[in-house]
Amino acid sequence: MIETKSVSDEKKDIVKNLYVSGISEEFIAMQIDLEIPVVIAILKELGVYKSSEG
Repeated sequence: MIETKSVSDEKKDIVKNLYVSGISEEFIAMQIDLEIPVVIAILKELGVYKSSEG
């Protein structure tokens, strides 16, 4: 499991807001200096992640 506890609530909120506005996980990761799997883990934790598979 990927660790997201070290990411501030403020940064998690930014990740969520960018994602729901249509920004890709890869671009979010680049913009706020996180690894892509961490971004995805945050989105899953917040219940907003929609996998492109299936």
